[in-house]
Amino acid sequence: MGNTQARNRLKAQDFHYIAKNTALLTSDVVSDYYKEVIENSSVGKMDAEEFKKIFRLAFPERPEDKLDALIEKIRNVEKTDGSIPIHSIAMLIYLFCDGKTEDNLGQMFNLFDEDGNGTISIDELLNMMAFFIEIGMDTGNVDMAMTMSEVFLKGDKNKDEKLNKQEFIQGMTQHPVTSKILGVKTIDALLATF
Repeated sequence: MGNTQARNRLKAQDFHYIAKNTALLTSDVVSDYYKEVIENSSVGKMDAEEFKKIFRLAFPERPEDKLDALIEKIRNVEKTDGSIPIHSIAMLIYLFCDGKTEDNLGQMFNLFDEDGNGTISIDELLNMMAFFIEIGMDTGNVDMAMTMSEVFLKGDKNKDEKLNKQEFIQGMTQHPVTSKILGVKTIDALLATF
């Protein structure tokens, strides 16, 4: 969904941030795994074993059975081919990492600012919504389309129909659904939001 090529581009500062806030020790280690994933996935998706390997390296303390449950949820085989979009690993790393919520959101913003112009349009925000739908958050009582619309309205204070990084962070932290997701730091807590 969305501009897969844009989501596949991480920069040196992304590698540094991930290394600093996870168990992946150096920017070079992060970069090497990123290159490997990109080389092995021509369509912007990865298999469950590759996802598990990278997640396990970033967060070795997470229980195996919980990680398996998360992978099954993200695979969302009821609605997809069962492969995992590459941006899912980045989003989950940013969600679970030790960085401050605002910094993690800044990293997420960069993933979805597909054209790199420093703002997120409605279409780009819809691609973020697609991520949440891809991992199964459209089940249950959360309407992700409505949630993302509300996030956009909360953030777009100057009504220019786009969000800069600060507006995005404000919208995401002020909405009850997204702020709850951002507070999640365990797999159990994430699975409970679905």
